[in-house]
Amino acid sequence: MNTKSLEVSIVGAGIGGLTAALALKQRGHVPKVYEKASVLSELGAGVQLSPNANKVLINLGLKDELKKDIFEPEAFQFLHYRTGKVLAKQTLKNLSIKAYGAPNYDIHRADLQNILLREIDKKGIEIERGFEIIDTDEDKENAFIKTKDKKIGSDVVIGADGIHSVIRKKLWGKDYARFTRNIAWRMLVPVEKISSAFLKLDTTVWLGPKKHFVQYFVKGGSYLNCVCLVEQDHWMSEDWSEKGDISELKNLFKGWHPAIQEILESTNPNSLYKWGLHDRLPMKQWRKGRFSLLGDAAHPMLPFIAQGAAMAIEDGAVLASSLSSFKDAERGLDDYENKRKIRTAKAQRAASRNAKIFHLPDFFAFFRNIVMKFFIKKVMNSFYKYDATSK
Repeated sequence: MNTKSLEVSIVGAGIGGLTAALALKQRGHVPKVYEKASVLSELGAGVQLSPNANKVLINLGLKDELKKDIFEPEAFQFLHYRTGKVLAKQTLKNLSIKAYGAPNYDIHRADLQNILLREIDKKGIEIERGFEIIDTDEDKENAFIKTKDKKIGSDVVIGADGIHSVIRKKLWGKDYARFTRNIAWRMLVPVEKISSAFLKLDTTVWLGPKKHFVQYFVKGGSYLNCVCLVEQDHWMSEDWSEKGDISELKNLFKGWHPAIQEILESTNPNSLYKWGLHDRLPMKQWRKGRFSLLGDAAHPMLPFIAQGAAMAIEDGAVLASSLSSFKDAERGLDDYENKRKIRTAKAQRAASRNAKIFHLPDFFAFFRNIVMKFFIKKVMNSFYKYDATSK
Protein backbone atom coordinates (compact mmCIF):
# COMPACT_ATOMS: atom_id res chain seq x y z
CA MET A 1 0.00 0.00 0.00
CA ASN A 2 1.31 3.44 -0.96
CA THR A 3 1.41 5.82 2.00
CA LYS A 4 2.75 8.73 -0.08
CA SER A 5 0.30 11.51 -0.80
CA LEU A 6 0.40 12.26 -4.52
CA GLU A 7 -0.28 15.59 -6.18
CA VAL A 8 -2.61 14.80 -9.07
CA SER A 9 -3.57 17.31 -11.77
CA ILE A 10 -6.93 16.44 -13.32
CA VAL A 11 -7.66 18.12 -16.64
CA GLY A 12 -11.41 18.48 -17.09
CA ALA A 13 -14.24 19.22 -14.65
CA GLY A 14 -16.79 16.81 -16.10
CA ILE A 15 -18.43 13.95 -14.24
CA GLY A 16 -15.39 11.66 -14.50
CA GLY A 17 -12.82 14.27 -13.53
CA LEU A 18 -14.79 15.48 -10.51
CA THR A 19 -15.46 11.92 -9.34
CA ALA A 20 -11.75 11.11 -9.64
CA ALA A 21 -10.85 14.20 -7.60
CA LEU A 22 -13.21 13.19 -4.78
CA ALA A 23 -12.01 9.57 -4.80
CA LEU A 24 -8.37 10.67 -4.68
CA LYS A 25 -9.07 13.09 -1.84
CA GLN A 26 -10.86 10.33 0.06
CA ARG A 27 -7.66 8.27 -0.09
CA GLY A 28 -5.42 11.08 1.13
CA HIS A 29 -4.07 12.43 -2.14
CA VAL A 30 -4.00 16.08 -3.26
CA PRO A 31 -6.00 16.50 -6.47
CA LYS A 32 -6.44 19.77 -8.31
CA VAL A 33 -8.82 20.20 -11.24
CA TYR A 34 -8.05 22.34 -14.29
CA GLU A 35 -10.95 23.28 -16.56
CA LYS A 36 -10.80 25.09 -19.90
CA ALA A 37 -14.23 26.73 -19.54
CA SER A 38 -14.42 29.86 -17.42
CA VAL A 39 -17.99 29.00 -16.48
CA LEU A 40 -19.27 25.44 -16.18
CA SER A 41 -22.41 25.56 -18.31
CA GLU A 42 -25.14 22.95 -18.69
CA LEU A 43 -24.16 20.40 -21.31
CA GLY A 44 -26.08 17.36 -22.47
CA ALA A 45 -29.28 16.38 -20.75
CA GLY A 46 -30.18 13.22 -18.87
CA VAL A 47 -27.79 10.65 -17.43
CA GLN A 48 -28.71 7.10 -16.49
CA LEU A 49 -26.93 6.27 -13.22
CA SER A 50 -26.93 2.49 -13.14
CA PRO A 51 -26.05 0.59 -9.93
CA ASN A 52 -22.37 0.25 -10.87
CA ALA A 53 -22.09 4.06 -10.95
CA ASN A 54 -24.12 4.58 -7.79
CA LYS A 55 -21.88 2.25 -5.77
CA VAL A 56 -19.07 4.73 -6.33
CA LEU A 57 -21.14 7.86 -5.67
CA ILE A 58 -22.65 6.41 -2.50
CA ASN A 59 -19.18 5.37 -1.30
CA LEU A 60 -18.15 9.02 -1.72
CA GLY A 61 -20.92 10.02 0.70
CA LEU A 62 -23.32 11.42 -1.89
CA LYS A 63 -26.36 9.23 -1.21
CA ASP A 64 -28.48 11.95 0.42
CA GLU A 65 -27.45 14.60 -2.10
CA LEU A 66 -28.40 12.36 -5.01
CA LYS A 67 -31.87 11.71 -3.63
CA LYS A 68 -32.73 15.41 -3.87
CA ASP A 69 -32.45 15.49 -7.67
CA ILE A 70 -32.87 11.97 -9.05
CA PHE A 71 -35.81 10.02 -10.39
CA GLU A 72 -35.89 6.32 -9.60
CA PRO A 73 -37.63 4.47 -12.45
CA GLU A 74 -39.89 1.52 -11.72
CA ALA A 75 -38.40 -0.58 -14.52
CA PHE A 76 -36.45 -0.60 -17.76
CA GLN A 77 -38.45 -1.58 -20.83
CA PHE A 78 -38.31 -1.94 -24.61
CA LEU A 79 -41.51 -1.15 -26.55
CA HIS A 80 -42.60 -1.69 -30.15
CA TYR A 81 -42.47 1.59 -32.05
CA ARG A 82 -46.03 1.43 -33.48
CA THR A 83 -48.11 -0.74 -31.15
CA GLY A 84 -46.47 0.04 -27.82
CA LYS A 85 -46.26 -3.69 -27.09
CA VAL A 86 -43.77 -4.53 -24.34
CA LEU A 87 -40.88 -6.43 -25.92
CA ALA A 88 -38.92 -6.82 -22.69
CA LYS A 89 -39.19 -5.39 -19.20
CA GLN A 90 -36.95 -5.64 -16.14
CA THR A 91 -38.04 -4.37 -12.72
CA LEU A 92 -35.48 -2.04 -11.16
CA LYS A 93 -36.86 -0.03 -8.26
CA ASN A 94 -37.65 -2.95 -5.96
CA LEU A 95 -34.89 -5.22 -7.24
CA SER A 96 -31.80 -3.15 -7.98
CA ILE A 97 -30.29 -3.02 -4.49
CA LYS A 98 -30.86 -6.73 -3.87
CA ALA A 99 -29.66 -7.86 -7.30
CA TYR A 100 -26.88 -5.37 -7.97
CA GLY A 101 -25.93 -3.79 -4.64
CA ALA A 102 -27.15 -0.24 -5.34
CA PRO A 103 -30.18 1.66 -6.68
CA ASN A 104 -30.74 2.71 -10.28
CA TYR A 105 -31.33 6.43 -10.88
CA ASP A 106 -31.99 8.88 -13.71
CA ILE A 107 -30.68 12.43 -13.30
CA HIS A 108 -30.04 15.58 -15.27
CA ARG A 109 -26.35 15.94 -16.14
CA ALA A 110 -26.19 19.48 -14.73
CA ASP A 111 -27.73 18.33 -11.43
CA LEU A 112 -25.14 15.56 -11.08
CA GLN A 113 -22.32 17.92 -11.93
CA ASN A 114 -23.57 20.42 -9.32
CA ILE A 115 -23.74 17.69 -6.66
CA LEU A 116 -20.12 16.80 -7.40
CA LEU A 117 -19.04 20.47 -7.46
CA ARG A 118 -20.63 21.14 -4.05
CA GLU A 119 -18.77 18.14 -2.62
CA ILE A 120 -15.54 19.32 -4.27
CA ASP A 121 -15.96 22.69 -2.55
CA LYS A 122 -16.85 21.03 0.76
CA LYS A 123 -13.67 18.90 0.62
CA GLY A 124 -11.49 21.91 -0.19
CA ILE A 125 -10.41 20.68 -3.62
CA GLU A 126 -9.21 23.47 -5.90
CA ILE A 127 -10.64 24.04 -9.38
CA GLU A 128 -8.87 26.46 -11.70
CA ARG A 129 -11.19 27.60 -14.48
CA GLY A 130 -10.23 29.23 -17.77
CA PHE A 131 -7.13 26.99 -17.93
CA GLU A 132 -6.35 26.34 -21.59
CA ILE A 133 -3.56 23.82 -22.11
CA ILE A 134 -1.24 24.32 -25.07
CA ASP A 135 1.40 21.68 -24.28
CA THR A 136 2.61 18.94 -21.93
CA ASP A 137 6.02 17.88 -20.66
CA GLU A 138 7.61 15.70 -17.98
CA ASP A 139 10.85 14.83 -16.23
CA LYS A 140 11.80 11.97 -13.90
CA GLU A 141 9.82 13.42 -10.99
CA ASN A 142 6.92 15.39 -12.45
CA ALA A 143 4.40 15.70 -15.25
CA PHE A 144 3.70 19.22 -16.51
CA ILE A 145 0.78 20.98 -18.18
CA LYS A 146 1.41 24.32 -19.84
CA THR A 147 -0.66 27.36 -20.76
CA LYS A 148 0.61 30.51 -22.49
CA ASP A 149 1.97 31.85 -19.22
CA LYS A 150 2.02 28.93 -16.73
CA LYS A 151 3.74 25.60 -16.26
CA ILE A 152 2.16 23.39 -13.59
CA GLY A 153 3.95 20.33 -12.26
CA SER A 154 2.52 17.39 -10.32
CA ASP A 155 3.22 13.73 -9.63
CA VAL A 156 0.56 12.62 -12.10
CA VAL A 157 -1.61 14.25 -14.77
CA ILE A 158 -4.99 12.71 -15.70
CA GLY A 159 -6.66 13.77 -18.93
CA ALA A 160 -10.39 13.77 -18.18
CA ASP A 161 -11.09 16.39 -20.82
CA GLY A 162 -13.65 14.55 -22.89
CA ILE A 163 -14.05 13.21 -26.38
CA HIS A 164 -11.86 15.93 -27.92
CA SER A 165 -9.17 15.54 -25.25
CA VAL A 166 -6.20 17.88 -25.54
CA ILE A 167 -4.16 15.58 -23.30
CA ARG A 168 -4.87 12.55 -25.50
CA LYS A 169 -3.93 14.51 -28.61
CA LYS A 170 -0.66 15.75 -27.05
CA LEU A 171 0.30 12.24 -25.95
CA TRP A 172 -0.91 10.13 -28.86
CA GLY A 173 -1.59 12.49 -31.75
CA LYS A 174 -4.86 12.99 -33.61
CA ASP A 175 -7.28 10.06 -33.41
CA TYR A 176 -9.56 8.71 -36.12
CA ALA A 177 -13.29 9.16 -35.59
CA ARG A 178 -15.67 7.25 -37.87
CA PHE A 179 -19.14 8.66 -38.48
CA THR A 180 -21.60 5.90 -37.53
CA ARG A 181 -24.38 7.16 -39.79
CA ASN A 182 -26.44 7.91 -36.69
CA ILE A 183 -27.72 11.26 -35.50
CA ALA A 184 -28.77 11.89 -31.90
CA TRP A 185 -31.50 14.38 -31.08
CA ARG A 186 -32.13 15.47 -27.49
CA MET A 187 -34.73 17.53 -25.67
CA LEU A 188 -36.22 18.15 -22.24
CA VAL A 189 -40.00 18.29 -22.08
CA PRO A 190 -41.92 19.61 -19.05
CA VAL A 191 -44.09 16.78 -17.74
CA GLU A 192 -47.03 19.14 -17.24
CA LYS A 193 -47.32 19.49 -21.02
CA ILE A 194 -47.77 15.75 -21.64
CA SER A 195 -50.98 13.79 -21.14
CA SER A 196 -50.73 11.48 -18.12
CA ALA A 197 -51.95 8.62 -20.31
CA PHE A 198 -48.60 8.71 -22.12
CA LEU A 199 -46.34 9.05 -19.09
CA LYS A 200 -44.63 5.86 -17.97
CA LEU A 201 -42.67 5.64 -14.72
CA ASP A 202 -40.03 3.54 -16.46
CA THR A 203 -36.89 4.13 -18.45
CA THR A 204 -38.37 3.37 -21.87
CA VAL A 205 -36.79 2.58 -25.23
CA TRP A 206 -39.04 2.45 -28.30
CA LEU A 207 -37.45 0.30 -31.03
CA GLY A 208 -38.14 0.79 -34.74
CA PRO A 209 -36.50 0.39 -38.16
CA LYS A 210 -33.42 2.62 -38.49
CA LYS A 211 -34.22 4.57 -35.34
CA HIS A 212 -35.16 4.38 -31.66
CA PHE A 213 -36.54 6.75 -29.04
CA VAL A 214 -35.44 6.88 -25.37
CA GLN A 215 -37.40 8.57 -22.59
CA TYR A 216 -36.99 8.87 -18.83
CA PHE A 217 -37.70 11.35 -16.07
CA VAL A 218 -35.17 13.77 -14.60
CA LYS A 219 -35.27 16.65 -12.09
CA GLY A 220 -37.28 14.62 -9.61
CA GLY A 221 -39.85 13.71 -12.26
CA SER A 222 -40.72 17.22 -13.42
CA TYR A 223 -39.10 16.84 -16.87
CA LEU A 224 -38.99 14.07 -19.43
CA ASN A 225 -35.56 13.60 -20.97
CA CYS A 226 -35.76 12.29 -24.53
CA VAL A 227 -33.05 11.12 -26.90
CA CYS A 228 -33.88 10.12 -30.47
CA LEU A 229 -31.31 8.08 -32.41
CA VAL A 230 -31.80 8.12 -36.17
CA GLU A 231 -29.79 6.61 -39.02
CA GLN A 232 -28.63 9.19 -41.54
CA ASP A 233 -25.97 8.99 -44.25
CA HIS A 234 -24.60 12.53 -44.26
CA TRP A 235 -23.20 14.37 -41.26
CA MET A 236 -19.80 15.42 -39.96
CA SER A 237 -20.07 17.46 -36.73
CA GLU A 238 -19.78 16.05 -33.20
CA ASP A 239 -20.87 19.38 -31.73
CA TRP A 240 -23.61 18.93 -29.11
CA SER A 241 -24.84 22.51 -29.47
CA GLU A 242 -26.35 22.44 -32.96
CA LYS A 243 -30.02 23.33 -32.99
CA GLY A 244 -32.52 20.84 -34.38
CA ASP A 245 -35.66 21.45 -36.42
CA ILE A 246 -38.79 20.07 -34.72
CA SER A 247 -40.65 19.68 -38.03
CA GLU A 248 -37.83 17.48 -39.32
CA LEU A 249 -37.92 15.34 -36.18
CA LYS A 250 -41.72 14.98 -36.35
CA ASN A 251 -41.42 13.81 -39.93
CA LEU A 252 -38.78 11.23 -38.96
CA PHE A 253 -41.11 9.70 -36.38
CA LYS A 254 -44.30 9.93 -38.41
CA GLY A 255 -46.37 6.78 -37.93
CA TRP A 256 -44.88 5.95 -34.53
CA HIS A 257 -46.99 5.41 -31.41
CA PRO A 258 -49.29 8.28 -30.27
CA ALA A 259 -47.16 8.68 -27.12
CA ILE A 260 -44.20 9.72 -29.28
CA GLN A 261 -46.40 12.15 -31.22
CA GLU A 262 -47.62 13.67 -27.95
CA ILE A 263 -44.07 14.16 -26.68
CA LEU A 264 -42.92 15.76 -29.93
CA GLU A 265 -45.96 18.06 -29.99
CA SER A 266 -45.08 19.14 -26.42
CA THR A 267 -41.43 19.87 -27.24
CA ASN A 268 -40.24 23.47 -27.21
CA PRO A 269 -38.49 23.89 -30.61
CA ASN A 270 -35.82 26.05 -28.96
CA SER A 271 -34.82 23.21 -26.61
CA LEU A 272 -34.04 20.74 -29.40
CA TYR A 273 -30.42 19.83 -30.23
CA LYS A 274 -28.75 17.25 -32.44
CA TRP A 275 -25.27 15.91 -33.12
CA GLY A 276 -23.55 13.25 -35.18
CA LEU A 277 -22.38 10.07 -33.46
CA HIS A 278 -18.79 9.10 -34.17
CA ASP A 279 -17.11 5.86 -33.18
CA ARG A 280 -13.50 5.25 -32.13
CA LEU A 281 -11.65 2.00 -31.65
CA PRO A 282 -10.55 1.14 -28.08
CA MET A 283 -7.11 2.59 -27.36
CA LYS A 284 -4.22 0.15 -27.05
CA GLN A 285 -2.57 2.21 -24.31
CA TRP A 286 -3.70 4.98 -21.97
CA ARG A 287 -0.55 5.76 -19.99
CA LYS A 288 2.52 7.56 -21.25
CA GLY A 289 5.00 8.34 -18.49
CA ARG A 290 3.18 10.09 -15.65
CA PHE A 291 0.16 10.89 -17.82
CA SER A 292 -2.99 8.83 -18.24
CA LEU A 293 -6.58 9.24 -19.43
CA LEU A 294 -10.05 8.83 -17.95
CA GLY A 295 -13.64 8.74 -19.18
CA ASP A 296 -14.39 9.80 -22.75
CA ALA A 297 -10.77 10.90 -23.19
CA ALA A 298 -9.75 7.24 -22.82
CA HIS A 299 -12.80 5.39 -24.16
CA PRO A 300 -15.35 7.52 -26.05
CA MET A 301 -18.61 5.63 -26.00
CA LEU A 302 -21.72 5.65 -28.15
CA PRO A 303 -24.98 6.15 -26.19
CA PHE A 304 -26.53 2.80 -27.19
CA ILE A 305 -25.77 1.17 -23.85
CA ALA A 306 -26.16 4.17 -21.48
CA GLN A 307 -22.83 3.47 -19.78
CA GLY A 308 -20.68 6.47 -20.74
CA ALA A 309 -21.07 8.35 -17.45
CA ALA A 310 -20.96 5.13 -15.42
CA MET A 311 -17.65 4.07 -16.99
CA ALA A 312 -16.11 7.49 -16.21
CA ILE A 313 -17.34 7.30 -12.60
CA GLU A 314 -15.89 3.80 -12.25
CA ASP A 315 -12.59 5.05 -13.72
CA GLY A 316 -12.31 7.66 -10.97
CA ALA A 317 -12.72 5.13 -8.18
CA VAL A 318 -10.29 2.59 -9.65
CA LEU A 319 -7.70 5.30 -10.42
CA ALA A 320 -7.69 6.40 -6.77
CA SER A 321 -7.38 2.81 -5.58
CA SER A 322 -4.54 1.96 -7.97
CA LEU A 323 -2.50 5.08 -7.16
CA SER A 324 -2.88 4.21 -3.48
CA SER A 325 -1.63 0.65 -3.96
CA PHE A 326 1.88 1.26 -5.31
CA LYS A 327 4.84 3.34 -4.15
CA ASP A 328 5.65 4.12 -7.78
CA ALA A 329 3.03 6.34 -9.44
CA GLU A 330 3.66 4.91 -12.90
CA ARG A 331 3.04 1.39 -11.64
CA GLY A 332 -0.20 2.68 -10.15
CA LEU A 333 -1.22 4.12 -13.50
CA ASP A 334 -0.44 0.82 -15.19
CA ASP A 335 -2.55 -1.04 -12.63
CA TYR A 336 -5.44 1.38 -13.23
CA GLU A 337 -5.19 0.89 -16.99
CA ASN A 338 -4.98 -2.90 -16.72
CA LYS A 339 -8.08 -3.02 -14.51
CA ARG A 340 -10.13 -0.70 -16.68
CA LYS A 341 -9.12 -1.21 -20.31
CA ILE A 342 -10.81 -4.59 -20.89
CA ARG A 343 -14.08 -3.55 -19.24
CA THR A 344 -14.37 -0.20 -21.00
CA ALA A 345 -13.49 -1.75 -24.38
CA LYS A 346 -16.25 -4.30 -23.76
CA ALA A 347 -18.71 -1.45 -23.15
CA GLN A 348 -17.55 0.36 -26.30
CA ARG A 349 -18.08 -2.77 -28.40
CA ALA A 350 -21.47 -3.46 -26.80
CA ALA A 351 -22.63 0.08 -27.59
CA SER A 352 -21.54 -0.27 -31.22
CA ARG A 353 -23.29 -3.65 -31.49
CA ASN A 354 -26.52 -2.29 -30.00
CA ALA A 355 -26.62 0.39 -32.69
CA LYS A 356 -27.23 -2.38 -35.21
CA ILE A 357 -29.51 -4.54 -33.00
CA PHE A 358 -31.83 -1.68 -32.04
CA HIS A 359 -32.43 -0.52 -35.62
CA LEU A 360 -33.25 -3.79 -37.38
CA PRO A 361 -35.99 -3.76 -40.05
CA ASP A 362 -39.32 -5.34 -39.06
CA PHE A 363 -38.58 -8.82 -40.45
CA PHE A 364 -35.33 -9.29 -38.51
CA ALA A 365 -36.69 -7.37 -35.52
CA PHE A 366 -39.33 -10.10 -35.10
CA PHE A 367 -36.59 -12.59 -34.17
CA ARG A 368 -34.73 -10.01 -32.05
CA ASN A 369 -37.87 -9.33 -30.06
CA ILE A 370 -38.28 -13.01 -29.17
CA VAL A 371 -34.96 -13.04 -27.29
CA MET A 372 -35.03 -9.44 -26.03
CA LYS A 373 -36.06 -10.34 -22.47
CA PHE A 374 -33.01 -12.58 -22.14
CA PHE A 375 -30.80 -9.93 -23.73
CA ILE A 376 -31.78 -7.20 -21.27
CA LYS A 377 -31.03 -9.36 -18.21
CA LYS A 378 -27.67 -10.47 -19.60
CA VAL A 379 -26.57 -6.88 -20.27
CA MET A 380 -27.64 -5.70 -16.82
CA ASN A 381 -25.82 -8.52 -15.08
CA SER A 382 -22.70 -7.86 -17.14
CA PHE A 383 -22.45 -4.17 -16.23
CA TYR A 384 -24.51 -3.54 -13.08
CA LYS A 385 -22.87 -6.11 -10.78
CA TYR A 386 -19.41 -4.55 -11.09
CA ASP A 387 -18.13 -2.78 -7.96
CA ALA A 388 -15.35 -0.28 -8.68
CA THR A 389 -14.96 0.48 -4.96
CA SER A 390 -13.55 -3.00 -4.36
CA LYS A 391 -10.90 -2.94 -7.09
